[in-house]
Formats: sequence, structure tokens, C-alpha cells
Amino acid sequence: MKKTTLGLGAIALAASLSLTACGDDEGELAKEYCKIAKKLDGAKDDPSKLTEVSKELSDWANDNKDKKGDPDKFADAVKDECDIDVANPVG
Repeated sequence: MKKTTLGLGAIALAASLSLTACGDDEGELAKEYCKIAKKLDGAKDDPSKLTEVSKELSDWANDNKDKKGDPDKFADAVKDECDIDVANPVG
């Protein structure tokens, strides 16, 4: 379970780092990410739901890999939106 959570954190970090400079998608991406992160928190004790949410997060990261924005602004937006540190999502 811990490896899965760490893997999801790595996806989130990769998504934040894949944002390229200039743009203003950070806030919207943070909102989308936080919705999935909340689902992840609710699914942490149910392996079947965890698998589903893991795929959703992976798909989200893949769908947004070409979005433009600042990785630091995205990390700040996530922290503001859902109180998660993108660099250390599992605490």
C-alpha cells in the first residue's frame, strides 16, 4: 500500500515538473488534482478503489503533460487548494 501511495505521489510530482514555463493553467490543474487526491485519501483502505483512483490520477497526469505553466505555481496552488505538499504528498 505504501509503495502505491508513494507511486501516486511520484506521478503528481512528475505532473508538476512537466509543466513548461509561461502559462496560467496552474490553478485549474490544482483543482482537478485535488479532486483526485481527495478520492485517493478516501480509497486508501480499499484496494479496488485505490486501483481505480490510481488509474484516474495516472490518466490525469498523462492528459495534462503538455499543459503550460510554472511548476512552483502549481505546487503552491495544490497546497492552497487541498493542503497537500506536491513534493511530499504522503507527509
